[in-house]
Order: sequence, then C-alpha cells, then structure tokens
Amino acid sequence: MNRCNESRLPLLGVLLLAPVMMVCAGPVVSVPPVSPKTALSAPVKRVMPWDCAALAKTPVVHATTERPARGMRSFFYEGADYKGKPTWVFAYYATPEGKPPEGGWPAVVCAHGGGGTALPDWVRKWNQNGYAAIAMDLEGHLPGSHFFGVEGNFPVDQGHENAGPKRISWFGDIALPDKEQWFYHAVADVIRANSLLRSFPEINPKKIGLTGISWGGTIASAVAGVDSRLAFVIPVYGGGYIHKHDMTPEQYREYLAKWDPSAHLPYAKMPMLWVNGANENVFPLTTFSKSAETAGGTSTLCIRPFLPHGHGFGWEEVWEIGGFANSIVKGTAPMPRVARPQVDPKDGLVHARFTGDLQSAVVGYTTAAEWKNQILPGISCVIGKGEIIASKPLPAGTTAFMINASGSGVWGGASINSFLVTVKP
Repeated sequence: MNRCNESRLPLLGVLLLAPVMMVCAGPVVSVPPVSPKTALSAPVKRVMPWDCAALAKTPVVHATTERPARGMRSFFYEGADYKGKPTWVFAYYATPEGKPPEGGWPAVVCAHGGGGTALPDWVRKWNQNGYAAIAMDLEGHLPGSHFFGVEGNFPVDQGHENAGPKRISWFGDIALPDKEQWFYHAVADVIRANSLLRSFPEINPKKIGLTGISWGGTIASAVAGVDSRLAFVIPVYGGGYIHKHDMTPEQYREYLAKWDPSAHLPYAKMPMLWVNGANENVFPLTTFSKSAETAGGTSTLCIRPFLPHGHGFGWEEVWEIGGFANSIVKGTAPMPRVARPQVDPKDGLVHARFTGDLQSAVVGYTTAAEWKNQILPGISCVIGKGEIIASKPLPAGTTAFMINASGSGVWGGASINSFLVTVKP
C-alpha cells in the first residue's frame, strides 16, 4: 500500500539576522543500569548525543527545482553529518500573505509522522492562521504521491544522493553508531529547522514553536528537552515512554538515556500542548499522559473523545492547536487547564483545581486491569470557583481516572483534560 496514502487513513508502519546561541537544556550526565520495570515508572538521567552548539548555527541552504509546490519555497538545508558529510534535508517554507507584523512573523516547525514527508498543506494551514511555517522530510526522501498538497504524483520514498538514514521500525537501528541512527538525525534536523527560521529576517525568533504528528510527536517531545529556544511545543499522538523494542540489555539502557523522550522531557521548560484521542491505540493515554506530566514546564492536555490517527487529522480536526499557539505568541486568552486530580480523603470525592473558564466536566474512569483505550464512563462534576468536584465517589476497583472537561467563552467546546491518574492496587 502507498505509505503516503493518508488523507483519511491511519499512519502505516508506525505505531510520530544573527544566529542565536543555544545551550542544551539541562545537564549532560552518565546513566546507571536501569531495568525495564524501573524505566516504565520514571525517566532516567540522560546522556546527550547531540552537539547543541553546532545545531544552533544557521544551516547552509541549497536551492532546488525538485518537487515544487504552489506558493511554497522549496529547498534543501544541511542537517547533521552522516558518514562523513552533511545530509541535505528537503523542506517547504512559506509565510502568510502581506507585510510581516512588527517584530516578524511567528513561525512553526512541522515534523511529520511515519510514512509522511514534507507536506505543503500543513504549511498552508499555519499560514492561514498567521504563521510562517517549515515542513521537512525526516527520512531522507523527496516528497511523493499527491496527498496534502504534494504535487506531481512522484514516487513515494524516493531518496536523494545527500540523504540521511531512514527509520527502521521501532528503533531498529539501535546497534549502529549514534550518528548513524535515524532518531539522532530526525531530532537534529528539527533543531536545524528552528535555527534556519531564526536566521530569516521576516521571522520573530522569540515566537517559533514546534509541532509533530505521531513519530513527529515523539521527535517533538525529545526536541522540547534539547532546544530551549522554542516558544511552545505541541506533540500530537506521539510522546515518550516507548518500550516496544528488540534490544540487548545494554542497548536498552542506552536507548532510555539517549533516545526515549522521557529522558529529555524534564528539561523542557516551554509551555506544551499534548493532543491525542481517547481511542488512540498506537500511543496509549497511559504513556502519553505520563509524558506530559514528565515535562519540566507547563503541560496542557487536549484529549478528543475520538480522533483518528493520521496526517491531516492532527491539524485539520483540532482547532485547539492554533488557539494554544495564539495564546503563547499572540497574547490571546490562555487555554483553560485542569491540574492533576486527586481523591480527597475527607469526602472520598475526586477534586481538581483549574484555571480559565469551563462549561462542564466529568470524571472519566476505568476498572479494567489493563489499559485498552476504551471510552471512559463518566461521573458528573460540580464546577466551583477554581475547583472541580465529582458528584459521587469512584466505583470500587477503579484502576485509572482523569478529568474530561469542556471549555467555555472563547474556548467554548475545547477539550480540556487532566493527567491520567493510575490507582495503585
């Protein structure tokens, strides 16, 4: 099947001026042995495989006539070195029509998921919202097929002579040297895209954000803890705590310290919006919520009751993404946020603090022994002054619960969610 045939299909094979100096967020440390059980419960101290100072430099840009798209500027920019020479990363870039605002356009880096590529329609979507945007191919390909604004109906997965490595399943290249692994290059290419945007005179370097879909969401989650220059980060579907691997114990220890986003998220201090669906079966809410809670800054969850997994859905169906970005870089009303809920021992009811305006809220819960991404039954709540209180206790045998709320006012109808709380037996 055509791997870019994703206009309304799930992602396949997946499951995500002067230069400004960047300092890697957080310290660089060694890691002791960690068991898989420990890894699932807490992030480990990381080992930093990327040269942040090098990636902060403005990359060299190479003009190209390959894969033109209406209204887009297409080019290659140089990514990290691969086998002794710089990789070339294909990208589409465009700004909104008209004169830039004072200080320059806000901008967004768009990281695709598995089976994806640089997607012009994703850039256009952000342009329509008043943002410049860059979308790049993260697997060493030229854009192919005809989905999401890619023109010409060229073959998919077509490489080029200066390409970096492509993804091999779930970190299937872990045995290779660090700088020959796909995830090393994907993260580096995203950071380099930020560095490139910051060099453009029409861009406001203080207002550049990042969003990623599926594998791109996993990449974005890692980048958030590495590139402190970003104004906001929005992972969609993908996050950390990915533990589907065929590795030796030593490879697994290195993976946890270097590549899994959980090692980097504690150093992510920018605001983050985490977008997913309650029906998600690739990156389940258990690990997705834990990723959000691991981040070192303020995380807001937006869990739609039903959100298909695929390119297009991750930007067309979720208006909260643009609203959140606007609240960070355009000064619009902040998105409501619900704190981690807890059971008050005095009344046995679930309580949660919140900010902003809410229209309604329920406690979603499950009594299942294992998380199966089922639709959670709900307990209605009373919304007081800054506090949500459940109308009755959780049933016996509850194994996990969260607050599912709906925004009000300018955020009317928005999906506002708390972290998922797992109940210890």
